Amino acid sequence: MTDCVLGLDGGGTKTGALVLDLGGIPLGEAAAGPCNIAAVPVADALAAVRVAVEAALAVSGKRREDVRAVCAGIAGFSHAERRRRFRAGLQEEFPDALISVEPDYTVALTGATDGTPGIVVIAGTGSVAYGENAAGEAHRAGAYGYLIDDAGSGYGVGRAALAAVLRAADGTGEGTALTGRLCAALGLVSVADIIPAVYGGRLDRAAIAALAPAVTDAAREDEDAVARALLMRAGGALARLAEAVAARLFPDAAAAYPVAPIGSLWNAGLPLVDVFTRSLARFAPAAVLSPPRRPPAHGAALRALNALAEARQS
Repeated sequence: MTDCVLGLDGGGTKTGALVLDLGGIPLGEAAAGPCNIAAVPVADALAAVRVAVEAALAVSGKRREDVRAVCAGIAGFSHAERRRRFRAGLQEEFPDALISVEPDYTVALTGATDGTPGIVVIAGTGSVAYGENAAGEAHRAGAYGYLIDDAGSGYGVGRAALAAVLRAADGTGEGTALTGRLCAALGLVSVADIIPAVYGGRLDRAAIAALAPAVTDAAREDEDAVARALLMRAGGALARLAEAVAARLFPDAAAAYPVAPIGSLWNAGLPLVDVFTRSLARFAPAAVLSPPRRPPAHGAALRALNALAEARQS
């Protein structure tokens, strides 16, 4: 049989595409540019999807006509009108396929746990915890965006680091190695250049989130107390997200269930991870911190496969 399904992971920096045959065997995958419909025009997001899909189909030896179901997990899902236009665009690309568009964190969970109950805690540019239990219940905590929340995210750490550097400069905060590291990372001559760079638009959300590795380096290489405190605070924020989901979905759980960390901020190391794991053991003793089993695009493809099976049974 030539029939297949397609999974899409549309994030803020890239779009992943994965083709599975109807037995769940991966056939081909590829990636292209960003697909966050809250951050890029829908036309650009669809263009990135088109590039990734064409490459993945070419690797798999499949044609568009072979695709029976598509599941796209996308960042910016809460933008209803953009989501509608994005879904319509996918339907035009695959007129005979079953199309579903979901939040990026749902496909991340399915990939991370291989479709079993559990929780995923995403700490990338933004932050969110999401889980599903054996009863089919789901709960999300966080994902309110950088203007309202994003505690425990790369953006949150970068923003807090900029504030710490400014406080150190005006004497309201302690000195920190972050001053030199952030100015170097941003190509700024002095701390005074931070304010016009931020409010003039040179430093957007992605650029501020990209400062998180400099905070990690300051904590690890410079043993900087300010940087270490920022990462510990992020670990605590992520733990609170996970706690909210665990309390709703796995209260008094006796059987072990996975909590999968996803996102670049988890590379921050011990200051963040130690706070998170100690908190996890305290509020959810049955939870087991487990690396993701499969990438989000694979999770999207599994959800497409399940949706197709349900449609054929109904």
